[in-house]
Amino acid sequence: MSISFRDYPDIKSALDERSLNPQVRTAFQHALRGREWLSCLDLGAGAGASLWRLLNADLKADLAITAVDPDRDLLELALRRLAVLLRARDFEVATPGPDHIQARRGGRSISIEFVAAGPEDFNRQEPTRQFDVVVAHHVTDLLPTQAMADRIASWLKPQGVFYAALNYDTGTTVFPAYHDADLEQRILAAYDAAMETRRMRDQPAEDAKPGGRLHGALLESHLDILAQGASDWNLTPLRRTYRDQDDLCLDAVLAHIRAEADRSGGIGPHALDSWHRDRRLEIDRRRLGLIVHQVDVLAQRGA
Repeated sequence: MSISFRDYPDIKSALDERSLNPQVRTAFQHALRGREWLSCLDLGAGAGASLWRLLNADLKADLAITAVDPDRDLLELALRRLAVLLRARDFEVATPGPDHIQARRGGRSISIEFVAAGPEDFNRQEPTRQFDVVVAHHVTDLLPTQAMADRIASWLKPQGVFYAALNYDTGTTVFPAYHDADLEQRILAAYDAAMETRRMRDQPAEDAKPGGRLHGALLESHLDILAQGASDWNLTPLRRTYRDQDDLCLDAVLAHIRAEADRSGGIGPHALDSWHRDRRLEIDRRRLGLIVHQVDVLAQRGA
């Protein structure tokens, strides 16, 4: 089954939620409590996963949120969904423009601005803008690590916090063991190498452990690390049953692994097709498991 790019965020949403590191998430929510007003930048907002999480954090503060993503269609989807969510929470919701939500309930206000731009384009548009909070969901591993950390630091106000969730940290394990272990090792090595050199507007990422390097890069940018922990994707069957939509996620990840290994040019198409077919059969049999190593990080700028 082929999973479209538009459907993929919804398919993996339950997986993402259960994979978030609970200690880092709790530390993030604690850092926001007691504030009366917060400005927030959602970097790589997509269909609104981080925004949904922020609005469900039981905050009392007024919120001024800027949601940035290069995909305008995903932002439009996020706007529609968040308007429904806010109305369900008894907010009076207005959309004064195609890229803006204003919501009020009692004395509390929430404003969400949607900006169709990549990080560098947004920075060129708003070179001096700063925020109390910057959040990034499945994004920082796609950008050059130190450049991204420096940019985050420049976007944060004094004592502002940065919450980076689900950052790929170079490690993919598939089981049960494949009959041609050497072939699978080469396929996964090609995938890991590709994930480490993903590009954003032709700017190459560094060549090893982007999630782990993020910790050091944030320190180099003079941010304090408040919390860090594993947020691995665990796509394994329980009693021969997949949770949520894990079978569809597995199918999408296998297709991605195959495509990256094919692009590497080091593995023949016949061997790749055989491996892909065999592993997909394991999904149908409710036997295939896959673990992807990821990390969550919470950092803060000094006073």
